[in-house]
This record gives sequence, C-alpha cells and structure tokens, in this order.
Amino acid sequence: MSYLIAVASLDEKNVDLSFGAAEGFHVYSIDGLEIKKIGYRKLEENKEPNLNNSVQKKISDSLPENVECSERPQCGSGKGCGSGCHGAGGLLPKVELISDCRSLVCKKIGFQAQKQLEQKKITSFDVDCSVNDALTKISAYFDKIDRHISLRKDGV
Repeated sequence: MSYLIAVASLDEKNVDLSFGAAEGFHVYSIDGLEIKKIGYRKLEENKEPNLNNSVQKKISDSLPENVECSERPQCGSGKGCGSGCHGAGGLLPKVELISDCRSLVCKKIGFQAQKQLEQKKITSFDVDCSVNDALTKISAYFDKIDRHISLRKDGV
C-alpha cells in the first residue's frame, strides 16, 4: 500500500523547520519500504488552497457571525486559537496543502496544528534528525502496522 509523507525541510537533508515556519513541504511516496520523492508543495502567498465545499461549510457553520476569535469559547482564554480557521493565513491552508498525506514530519508542531492534522487523519512526527533517517524509521513503522506485525521488540 503506497502513501505520502510531507516533510518540513529547507535543505531536503535535515528536518529543520517547524510546521509554522514551513512555507511548503517536500512530499515523498512510500511503498512498503521504498521511498521516492515526488515533489515540493509550496503554499501560495496570500492565497488559500482550494477548500472543498464541505470544509468551507463546516468552518462557516460552526462560527457565529460578528464574534472575534479571541471572544470565542472554543478558541481559548482570550488569545484566539491561532488555528487560522477564521481567516486566511492560518494553519488550515497548510493542512489542506498536505491533506492527501498519511503523515507529516517536522522539527516542532503546536497543539492546534496537531489537532487540525488529526481531523484529517494525518499523523504528525516532530523529530530532530535527517530526512532520510525520519523517512526510513517512519516507513518501517507504518510497514509493520500495515502488515499487523507487533511493534514490540520481543514480538508479543
């Protein structure tokens, strides 16, 4: 079963960008343990990716009109959620950019970003290693899960 992994990296060698700092993601196709780079996806400046109608409707239906983000009870204690679900430039466009990926690898990721990725069923890994090491370990992990092999060393 093949799937995609998005990686936040400046140089394609090290996982060196946080989710928030990434302007785009290197995307790799994984098939079993075989890793192949398929491209780079960059978030267009001042433009959100095309959100499908159900996503747009869900966002707009869940938010009352004329209420600031900082005043919304679901957005925390007066600081706003920072999730970007209330306008352009937030996290939602980045999540939509990689919505077809099984996982995201970055140096650091915030709570709100993790929640948005979870809603899309995207697993996030925050690591401090090379891109190759991260992809090798994550593909081995998913390969075992997909083949229903125990992750424990003793095999139990």
